[in-house]
This record gives sequence, C-alpha cells and structure tokens, in this order.
Amino acid sequence: MGKQRTVTCLCAVVALTGLTVQIPWAQQKAPEPPGPAVDSPAQHAAEKRSKGQRSDTDSNVPSPSEYQFSEALRKLQSEDVARPSRSKVSVPPLVAVPIPPQGPQSKDVPKNYVPKKDVALSSTGIEAVSVSREWQEAQNTPAPGKDGRVLYVYGAGMPVVVCSPLRICVVELEAGEKLVGEPHVGDSVRWEISPASAGNGESAMPLIVIKPTAAGLDTTMMVPTDRRAYYFRLQSKPDEYLARVAFSYPENQEQQWKLFQREQDAAREKKQEPANTKVLPDAVEIVYWDYAIKGGDPTLRPSRVLDDGTKTYIQMPPVTGKTEAPVLVIQGVDGGELVNYRVKGDIYVVDRLFNRAALIVGTGKRARKVEIIRKVPIGAEKQNHKDHKGKDKEERAGQDGGL
Repeated sequence: MGKQRTVTCLCAVVALTGLTVQIPWAQQKAPEPPGPAVDSPAQHAAEKRSKGQRSDTDSNVPSPSEYQFSEALRKLQSEDVARPSRSKVSVPPLVAVPIPPQGPQSKDVPKNYVPKKDVALSSTGIEAVSVSREWQEAQNTPAPGKDGRVLYVYGAGMPVVVCSPLRICVVELEAGEKLVGEPHVGDSVRWEISPASAGNGESAMPLIVIKPTAAGLDTTMMVPTDRRAYYFRLQSKPDEYLARVAFSYPENQEQQWKLFQREQDAAREKKQEPANTKVLPDAVEIVYWDYAIKGGDPTLRPSRVLDDGTKTYIQMPPVTGKTEAPVLVIQGVDGGELVNYRVKGDIYVVDRLFNRAALIVGTGKRARKVEIIRKVPIGAEKQNHKDHKGKDKEERAGQDGGL
C-alpha cells in the first residue's frame, strides 16, 4: 500500500509539470501459463511472499528508484515557474443598465425612452413635502370611546388604523354622512376594503370594513363623503389590531354651541315681547281701518289692514308663516318702491303710511300679488273731519235759533 501511494503522488507531480517520464516495464514478468488450481489468489500471493518471491500483484508496481524525478522536482522548486497573481487581475465594474418599460407604449413616446425613477425637487416641493410630513407625523392622540371604540380627532393629524390578518377592523363615520365614491387604497391587492352601514334612513351610520391579507403591510387610504374627506394610514400586525375606530368633530361642537345660543336668544326675546309696547294701537279714535284688499289667494291675502297715522299694520293669516315671505312694494310718485317691514307674530309692521301697495310672491308670470288700497288718501281724512265739524256747528246753530 505504501508503494502504491508513493507512485500515485509522483505521477500527480509529473502531470502538473507537464513532463513525460518513460516508465520501464521491462522487468515486468510475462504472464505464466496457468497452473494447477489454487484455493484463491490471495492465498497464492501469500505463499509466494512466504518463499521470498514477488507475487503477481507486486510485479506490476515498479520500484521508485527506476524513475528520474530529480529533474521534475528541480523545475517545481525553480522560480522560473511564475504563477499568475490574483491582485493583478482587474474585474470591470458592474454598470447599471436601465430596464425598459414593460407593456404597450404610446406612438408618441420614443422607443429608447426610459422613464426616470426619481426627480429633483425644487425648494417649493421640498417645503411642501416637509409640511405634509409634519401633518402625517403629528401626534393625534386616540381616546377611548363607547363599546371599545378608539376615537381620533378629525383633522388633528393622520389617524393610524392597525389591523391583523383573519381579523376585521371597522371605521365608523358620522351618522347621516354619505359616501360619494369608493375608498382609494395605495395597496389595493393585499388590503380588502368593503362598505357597510348601521341604522336606517337619514341617520344611518356609514362603516368601512378593512381586512389585510398578510402582516407587515403599510399603506394609505382615502375615503370621500358628502361632508369631508378622510385620510388614513393602514398598518398590519400579526396579532395586534383595532376593532372599532371612530372620530370626534370639533366643528360640530362649535355649531351645536351656536345653535344653542340662538335658541336661548329666541326664547329670551319671546319672554320679553309681552312686556314691550303692544303691536296694535290702543286708541281707537286714531286708527284708520278703511283699506281695500284685491286679488291673491287665502295664503297671501291679509286678514285686515290698519294704520295709526304713523305706521301701517298688516295682519296675515297663520298659514303665511309656513310659506315664502312676500315682498312689500309701495306705489310712490316715481313708481314702485320696495319697503322693509318687521314681523311680530302674524302682523307685518311698516314704519310709514301709503295709499297703494302690493304684496308679491315669486317673479315673472308665476308671481302672485295682493293689492292693498287706502280708500281715503293720506291727509284727506283731516279735511273731511273739518267739513263734518262745520256741518255739525251749523246744524246746532239752526236748532238753537229755532228754539
């Protein structure tokens, strides 16, 4: 075995140096004629070794002294054999080749056109991105709500909705709000978005049901409604999720306070109204009643019209308060003149007198009109009063003289 290993190693060395060594095989014995049968080749070789003879297998392996390896070893040890240095080998650097766009291109686009993957922002664009990032990263602190809701303040910052696969996240909008379009999601493939509602009629609450298909997702979503636009950041975790998300609306609170203030002012005015001076005058002798009313329908015709010598009072039927308020036009010297009036219950108070006026609702051919005519023109009733007083004196004088 030792001889076989030595020969194998030497043969490898010879092969590396490229030398050709002639191996003398003259001493190899010719095969002997077959003799008598032996039990086995191994026993036959052992018998020959015991007698000091070479076996058939030993005769095939030449002695190491028969090879001339000195020249081969000298060449291996010589410095003339130069090996290539790895440090001198230069590898060209990799050059990024732009990937051509996939899909059909317009005829107006050049064939060699490669779209840019990034653009340089101007100072305006950089500032705009900074402002948007501040709003996105602003701390919109959530608060606990009823029935497990997580409340965000609308407009205070971007709300974050955390969902989980095989779980449902529900976003509740304001009651009575209406969706005007489908939600827009940045990753519409791995996020499932569907609408729902709670309640009936005008007070129904719109719901947005969100389900991610995998964990580790991060995208944004916009939901348009008839009142506002909601912008969310959606993130998915393996086990953590928000079951219900809702909003509080500061502008609604402000409107509620204004409505409450108006109701309080109206109630206060209603209480103070009986304490003020009465709408209609008390002195019957100064009231003028003789007005003619022409045209119109029962919803527009006044119940009565009178004046106290300074103001004119037009009493309207109760149904007029439920319809469109009419316009008062007074006929003056230069034609029609619009006049303002105050409403006290069912009475229109006009701060002047007139001989002819009209109450008008609508415009054009569909306009409805009621005419109000003072039978005795302004100032003529005083002359009539003087004439009546003179006639009364003459009648009394005639009666005294007769007596």
